[in-house]
Amino acid sequence: MKKEQLVMYATNHRASLVNLLAVVTFFIIARYKMYGLPHGWEGWLIDLGVMAWGLALLVRQRQLYGRIIRQADKLEPRAVNGIIFELCVNRLLYMLPWLWLLFMPFYSQYLYEHLLGYIFVFSVTATYASASAAMLGMMIFDIGLPVLYAAGVTLANWHVQETPYIGGALVLFAVYVFFIGLKIRNSTLQLIDSKHQMQKSAKRADEANRAKSSFLALMSHEIRTPMTGIFGMIDFLKETDLTEEQKQFVVTIRECSKTLLNTLNDILDFSKVESGKLTISKINFDFHAMLHNSLTIMRQLADDKGLLMDMAIQKDVPQMVHGDPHRLQQTVMNLLNNAVKFTEQGGVTLRASLVKGAVPMLRVEVKDTGIGMTRESMNRLFSAFAQGDDSISRRYGGTGLGLSITKSLVELMGGRIGCASEPGKGSAFWFELPYEKPVAEAAAKPGKTAAAQADIPPLHILVVEDNLINQQIVVRLLTHKKHEVTAVNNAEDAIAAVKNTDFDMVLMDVNMPGKSGIDATRSIRAMGKKYRRIPIIALTANIMEEYVESCREAGMNDHIAKPFSPEELYEGILRNLPKKDGEGKAAKPARNPQAAKTMEEVLNSIREELGQDYLMQMVGGNIKESARLMNAVKAAHKDGDMDKLVAAV
Repeated sequence: MKKEQLVMYATNHRASLVNLLAVVTFFIIARYKMYGLPHGWEGWLIDLGVMAWGLALLVRQRQLYGRIIRQADKLEPRAVNGIIFELCVNRLLYMLPWLWLLFMPFYSQYLYEHLLGYIFVFSVTATYASASAAMLGMMIFDIGLPVLYAAGVTLANWHVQETPYIGGALVLFAVYVFFIGLKIRNSTLQLIDSKHQMQKSAKRADEANRAKSSFLALMSHEIRTPMTGIFGMIDFLKETDLTEEQKQFVVTIRECSKTLLNTLNDILDFSKVESGKLTISKINFDFHAMLHNSLTIMRQLADDKGLLMDMAIQKDVPQMVHGDPHRLQQTVMNLLNNAVKFTEQGGVTLRASLVKGAVPMLRVEVKDTGIGMTRESMNRLFSAFAQGDDSISRRYGGTGLGLSITKSLVELMGGRIGCASEPGKGSAFWFELPYEKPVAEAAAKPGKTAAAQADIPPLHILVVEDNLINQQIVVRLLTHKKHEVTAVNNAEDAIAAVKNTDFDMVLMDVNMPGKSGIDATRSIRAMGKKYRRIPIIALTANIMEEYVESCREAGMNDHIAKPFSPEELYEGILRNLPKKDGEGKAAKPARNPQAAKTMEEVLNSIREELGQDYLMQMVGGNIKESARLMNAVKAAHKDGDMDKLVAAV
């Protein structure tokens, strides 16, 4: 703790040096006023020399304090004593000349000639009581130095009648100041100790947050990828000949899968909100279409419960707005989902209006005829993990995170949210967002993405993917666009391939057995300037911001989240086209902030791009590969071989 005490001591005294200089200047001027100016040039030379000497050492003392403060983190504990000694010597060298100047002449027949010096000592000791309190040894020195000098003057002039009394008063005052300093010192030590405890707590919290982020990253990758595959296979299964009972089984599986995925998404979104890493993107979008789409998605769930769903959009509500359509739709969907979930009879109404004012506000309201809420329930409704009462989670399910996330999303978009409800009479949730007019954008041909319209020259692309089925899909999509493709299965082969061949771009799988894609990227970037210019795009199912940031830190230029559609792959390539020598950095098109596509959308895109036959071949290959991996996992688990188990997963 001694290092922290020294830093606090230096901080206190550095701030008080200007005041000390002002006090000294005042007393020197007062001395000349009371006792007259120096006699002769010798007197002036001595006085000016003393003042210049004191000022120079005062500047040096300030520099010492500044050095201590600047090097606080690098200050070695063994160097503290040496610094303290240096401070004491410097203090001695400028304080004694000032004391000599103010108490001069040392011997006197009258107290009047020493009165100014005594008052100066009173002032200095009072100042040092608080400034020096951080270190007991320095406080004793700082208070003791002027007091001892004054005591010496008192003993030397004991013959003056008043001198012993003022000397005694000075000693008593010094003792009082010292005890005041001790009290301040105790408070200072408690402050330093509290700081240590806070630093330890912050470190533990940071470690816990990193562990949580790592867990969420793993959970995101390990659950989201198979879940999207499950959805895709369920949709294909629904199209086959099934009995009514089997169709019901499929519907049940899909709903359970959807619940699991929604829970995962809630947890991931809540984690982003909690860490302040949930971001809002803005593009022009069709506000009316977003509302219609949200209602259409929820209509099936409402129909299954026999509920009516209605929507009313006022005529003055603008169709095109500028904002984040994904987060806005997520907000509307959360409110609609809650309304349907907690309504057994009647229906749900979605309304949109424009609130006029200095800042026009888009108002969206979701009203239901459900169970309603008490005022007490509404007071804690938007808190994390909170629901109306304990029976809600047992009866209706859910994490209790939906409305907390919804509130955070609305506030991130600059709006506000609220609700009105009565038990048994339903609820009305509303939110208002500032309306932003669409911004001018470059015209695009209908139905075409930027990648589809751009004239992308054939590239030589290295595909690094350990999953053979995924590798085949990427290779087929790239060769379909006339690109030359080389594919490898692991990081070591990727590094060797880059070293031996001039590639225009690398598509790098991140999670691979052995060396990861991140490690491979670092190795490639370390090979020299030529290899630092190759665009490397991460292919990963992990969408956590921390994980994506680690890809960037390793030297990757971009990332494409799995599962991806052909358009998303082509757009990723377009964003990272290698520049030719002499060219400036090409402007990248704005990334679409919409959420990653569902497996059904991805499969449909692949079918449109490569045909039905290839799609069925790909699906069949995926099923076989999944079966092979499952058998490998079972075998590794049975043998208790963790290395094989990790490799299989």
